[in-house]
Amino acid sequence: MKLYVMSCGRIRCRKNIYIPDADKSEYVDAPMPVFLITHPGGNVLFDTGPNPEVFEDPAGVWGGLAKAFQPIGDKDSGVVAQLNKIGISPDDVKYVFNSHLHFDHVGGNRFFPNATFLVSAMEVECARRPELEGKGYFSADWDIPLNYRQVEGEVDIFSDSKIIIHPFPGHTPGHQGLLVRLERQGPIILAGDSVPCKENFEQRVISKNNLDNEEAGMTIDRMHQLVAKEKGMVIFGHDQNQWKDLEKPPLYYD
Repeated sequence: MKLYVMSCGRIRCRKNIYIPDADKSEYVDAPMPVFLITHPGGNVLFDTGPNPEVFEDPAGVWGGLAKAFQPIGDKDSGVVAQLNKIGISPDDVKYVFNSHLHFDHVGGNRFFPNATFLVSAMEVECARRPELEGKGYFSADWDIPLNYRQVEGEVDIFSDSKIIIHPFPGHTPGHQGLLVRLERQGPIILAGDSVPCKENFEQRVISKNNLDNEEAGMTIDRMHQLVAKEKGMVIFGHDQNQWKDLEKPPLYYD
């Protein structure tokens, strides 16, 4: 297996959204990651980034959220362009794994009509709540004719203990991450927004943008247990500092 690390542009926002004690004047240019995992049973894509139209028309796509989360990128920042860098087309993707259904994670879902989408049943239920439309969720991003498979709990995608879905709730009720067991690198945990930055994990800092802070704290505790058990590496959801040190295409983890 190979794990490719890519970003569909960045979002500029106040750091205190992720680290509440950070100075209000400090901003970060946070990556909007997507990951492609090659597996003998088929390619798995972790998230699809934002709708690439947001880079030309932020307010038209993200509405008022574009004020707090400024998209930084261009026409080559979308998920399809990122996959093209490693010679992968949308038709080459068997599964799209949605960590959750927020605007910066599922805006490219529309480009994978032939894939099976793995999303938490609780997340779909949450995303359909009318009061949350435009507050992280945009139905136009995900509630379209696609092959969604709603899952619950831990799921071994290929039944070989290589790519396992883990529930990481708190940021949203149905947020989930992946444990990827690579031969040379060893286990890698793709945490998504359950731990957006290194400080959230190492110092157990709860970010501001969760729907359930108590659940978010318990998820961080469970992730510590998972890391200790697997002796694995965590890739955080939006850490600009970690991003500088990660391998990028054409390099990969295997």
